Amino acid sequence: MSLGDHLEELRQRLIYSILVVSVFMIATLYFGSEIHTFLIQPYKSVLGPDAHFFQIQLMAPFLIYLKTSFILSVLVSLPFLLYILWGFIAPAVDPRTEKWGKFIILFSTLLFWSGLALCWFTVFENFLRVFLVILRPDGVDPYLPIDEYYDLFFNLHLVFGASFQLPIVLILLGRIGILSSRFLISRWREAVLIIAVVSAVLSPGPDVFSMLMLLVPLSFLFFLSAIIMKVLETTDRK
Repeated sequence: MSLGDHLEELRQRLIYSILVVSVFMIATLYFGSEIHTFLIQPYKSVLGPDAHFFQIQLMAPFLIYLKTSFILSVLVSLPFLLYILWGFIAPAVDPRTEKWGKFIILFSTLLFWSGLALCWFTVFENFLRVFLVILRPDGVDPYLPIDEYYDLFFNLHLVFGASFQLPIVLILLGRIGILSSRFLISRWREAVLIIAVVSAVLSPGPDVFSMLMLLVPLSFLFFLSAIIMKVLETTDRK
C-alpha cells in the first residue's frame, strides 16, 4: 500500500472511532439524569440523602453533562477503539504478534476497568469521608461545588485505571528485551518499595487505607507480570 492508502485507511478508522463514541454519547446524554443520580451515590452516602451541591459557574451543570457523557462513552467503547486501532497496525506485524496484540487489548481493558471498579467500591467514598467528615473543622459547610465533585471523581478513578496498566507496561518491556522475569523477581523488594512510594503519592487520602488499596493490587500485579513474563520466556525457548 502507498502512503496515501495508509493515510486513507487511518482516516476511515478515525471516522469509525468517532462514530462509535458518538453512539455511546447519545445514549449517555439520553440517560444523563439517571447517570448523575448513580455517580453521586458516594457523596450522599457520606453526607446523607439530603446532601446537595453548589453551582458556582453558570454553565457548570451543562458542561458536566457533556464531560461525563464523553468520558463514559470513551471508557465503555475502549475495547472497540483499541480494536479499530489495532486493525490499522496488524497488517504490519507477523501472525504471532497479531495474536498477542488482541490479547493485550482485552487484558489492558479488563485491567483498566478493574482499577475503576476498585476505586468505586473501596476508595472514593472513603476519600470523601476523610475530607468531608473526619478532617472537616466545626462550622465549615461540607457541601461541594458540582464541578469540583466531578473533577475529583474522574481524576481519582482514572488514576486507578491507569495504574492498573502496570502489567501491560512490564510485559511489553519484557517482550522487547529491556526487562526479564529474573530481573523483576531479583528486585522485588525494590519494586514493592517503589510501588509503596507511588501509592502514597497517588492515593486520594492521607489515611493508610487509601494507600493500601493501591499498594496491594499493584504489588499483586507486579508479581503476576513476572509470572507471565516467565511463562512467555519459557515458551520462546521451546
